[in-house]
Amino acid sequence: MNEMTDLTELRDLFADKSLPTTDRLAPARAALLAEARTTRRPRARAVGLRRLMLAGGLVAAMTAGAIVVQTLNPSAPASAAEVLRLAAEATTTTSWPEPRDDQYLHYEMIARMHSENGASNVGPRHFTGEIWASVDGSRPELWWRKPSKANPREREHRELRTRCPGRGNPTYADVRKWPTDQEQLRRKLAERGSRMVLNADTATRIWNGALSVLAGPIPPKQQAAIFKIVATLPGIEVEELNDATGRSGIAVTRVDDRGRESLIFDKTSYAFLGGQERVPGQGRELWSITRPQITDALPAWSTSLKSSGCV
Repeated sequence: MNEMTDLTELRDLFADKSLPTTDRLAPARAALLAEARTTRRPRARAVGLRRLMLAGGLVAAMTAGAIVVQTLNPSAPASAAEVLRLAAEATTTTSWPEPRDDQYLHYEMIARMHSENGASNVGPRHFTGEIWASVDGSRPELWWRKPSKANPREREHRELRTRCPGRGNPTYADVRKWPTDQEQLRRKLAERGSRMVLNADTATRIWNGALSVLAGPIPPKQQAAIFKIVATLPGIEVEELNDATGRSGIAVTRVDDRGRESLIFDKTSYAFLGGQERVPGQGRELWSITRPQITDALPAWSTSLKSSGCV
């Protein structure tokens, strides 16, 4: 019996591929899988997002702590570029209160893993967690991985973390300062993406950079600009996919020699629902963001937790 983490399982699964780095894995994914650091279990490999676990942009309005989504034209677009154009439009046409630097973005993440082609080393696993992310990164962040009713092995885990200086994905406040000019933003995304996959072509660097920024809630203007940039990349296609909650969606998918990565949008509103990664011969992981809201403070019960380090 070896003490394993799901990040180690990721390394096993992609042993001959480029490995995930801190910048490529979102804190939300770590929150869902945090209990693995303290749980002993047989060595196994699990399918998982190799670049990051997107925590999702808040593309719909947040008013009085609730999400309000604007409904757009329900006719299905014919291309991935059109889906992303409509997603960008949905992001910017729905108003929502701009969070202050001293507030938190609080949301729930749901993830499911399923095996394919009879693979016995992947899932099924189901994670549900809540994340309180500091808007400017100056305050401790809370990750709560909820216990699974269906699988007692998936135990509850609560963790308080601070941000390590110069590490991790940019905060909401950081991205708020980014340009929305297409050429300037392309260069910024390509620069981020170059840290994730060595010797990659420009389109791949931009794709990876975009996904790394989408690893957390980001301002609507920047999110819309990123969707527009991704719409110009080669190798993207459109397909129908359900998200982790079972909602029917329309997905923009990019395929490479390591699998298929998808961003899933609502078919009617084009709000960002979540994503999927599928690894041929192994399985797939679906994830969704639900119940986003802005809060002023962490829940009272978090005062009993001690910080477990920085991310």
